[in-house]
Amino acid sequence: MEETILVLHCKASDFDASTGQCAYPFYGPTPMLLPPIDVEEGLLISAAIAGMWGVGYMIRQCRRVLGG
Repeated sequence: MEETILVLHCKASDFDASTGQCAYPFYGPTPMLLPPIDVEEGLLISAAIAGMWGVGYMIRQCRRVLGG
């Protein structure tokens, strides 16, 4: 089980730019760009991407054969 990492946050409305201090700092979870996925989901996504590349390659080859 993964331990949650907390980081210090401050709302923009609570920040005093002249002193560089936050009136009400609080801790929250680390922001993430992408949600964590397991191996099964990763394989499913990679198979979908590879399948779309395959379809695109077949379309390209058909256009080449037909002279388009």
